[in-house]
Amino acid sequence: MKKKIAVVFMLICALSVLMSCDSENTSEPEERRDGGNAVSDNINNNNSSENEAPAAIVYESDAPVSDFGGRNFTVLIWENFVGDMDFTAEEMNGDPINDAVYMKNLEISEIFNLNITTVGIWPLDHVGAIRRSVSAGDNSYDIAMTRPFEITALSQEGLLHDLNKIENLDLSQSWWDQNAVNDLSIMNKLFMTTGDMSMMYKRTIGAVLFNKKLMAEFDLGNPYSLVEQNNWTMDAFLELAVKVSHDLNGNGIWDDEDRYGILGQRDITSIALIGGGVKFMTKNADDIPELTFRSERTFTIFEKLTDIIYRDGIFWSSSINNASEEKQITMFTNDQFLFQWAEFHYIPKYRVMDTDFGILPMPKYNSSQERYYHAVNPHVTPFVIIPIANPDPEATGAVLAHMGAISKNQLTPAYYELSLKGKHARDEESRDMLDLIFSTMTYDTGHIYGWGDIGHFMHDMADAHKTNLISRFEAIENKVIGDLEKTLAGFERLDE
Repeated sequence: MKKKIAVVFMLICALSVLMSCDSENTSEPEERRDGGNAVSDNINNNNSSENEAPAAIVYESDAPVSDFGGRNFTVLIWENFVGDMDFTAEEMNGDPINDAVYMKNLEISEIFNLNITTVGIWPLDHVGAIRRSVSAGDNSYDIAMTRPFEITALSQEGLLHDLNKIENLDLSQSWWDQNAVNDLSIMNKLFMTTGDMSMMYKRTIGAVLFNKKLMAEFDLGNPYSLVEQNNWTMDAFLELAVKVSHDLNGNGIWDDEDRYGILGQRDITSIALIGGGVKFMTKNADDIPELTFRSERTFTIFEKLTDIIYRDGIFWSSSINNASEEKQITMFTNDQFLFQWAEFHYIPKYRVMDTDFGILPMPKYNSSQERYYHAVNPHVTPFVIIPIANPDPEATGAVLAHMGAISKNQLTPAYYELSLKGKHARDEESRDMLDLIFSTMTYDTGHIYGWGDIGHFMHDMADAHKTNLISRFEAIENKVIGDLEKTLAGFERLDE
């Protein structure tokens, strides 16, 4: 098995001379869960091994292999939303992601004697599709890549297998995101997770892009040093942003022809709060989430955040201005923003940008914050699930185990090393920032499960420039608690 995986891995590496085969430097959250400033070691030692080619690590799973008899292994994916880049690859076409997915599918097909097929359904319809499959007992989908909001309903109805109970699925292996494995469980039950087998969730991670030309033009220094020195905070973020804003067309109105400190939109409120260390929910010793949003830290950080995003001429909101993605890309490439609060799917789109740009983590609230926190956008993040209609979850668990190992050898290097580090991140420091970001993921259960809209009720406030967070939270608090209790009750019934 190890030899076969190694051969395929080397084939993928040969697809492009740009490809780095150093999977040793890919993100392994379980080794750096506490984040902090470990990145400074990488920044200081970037040149230490310039002439040394690190040995490629080949990962393999020891999960037992079974013969599926040539049948289809069906994956429920998204249609007409953000597409799929984890399983959809009809042929080799020279694109490193597509080719890694194609080879991963081929390798799994050969190992298990199965045929990976996909069924695309609008994500809002996933619940109905899985319910119908379970009711009919037809095993329409072996696994599904589904949003957490739909998973909340399915899991409490007992329609999903508990991943912790699947014998052949060792979730402690390095190809599973250990932050997800630990954070997403409730009452020691885990119905969804992610890891190297999926690139889709990585596309939704929130971070900060910056314009190097404006940094130099306004003599703003090196923002990477702020990260290294543990001074990359909300105050530092705002201090830099205010220095570049200018009414370029001189009409006295802040419009889309001017230059701003920050580009972003309303969804940044929840991501930035999490980045500042806010805990919507905190799990107790029994792995049960408890509501911890109401805290002095939350309200203090929200005040700091609104001081940034409510300032005219400093923050340009794409949601307030109803700006398309194309409009945002055009303005950023035209050097109209120093920073963009953005999800990772924007990064490849700036490959055509003449001005160099860099990547930074989400700013801490202050320098005493122990670690960085990075979150996904749960509206567009798929997690892997196994419907209860699947009659052989152990065999499926083995497929996922091998898929994870192969993906760590092929898919993650293709996405992480070439598509981000090799093409789009234009300096060594940005590559270190990627290491830091991927190692400091967090999955707040309140934000992910969305009970009572706790993870998102601030978004409308942001567009309306409202600051009354306490009263707005109190208006939904009972609904948050009620939805949480409903989920917990559903999980308790699963043990009856």
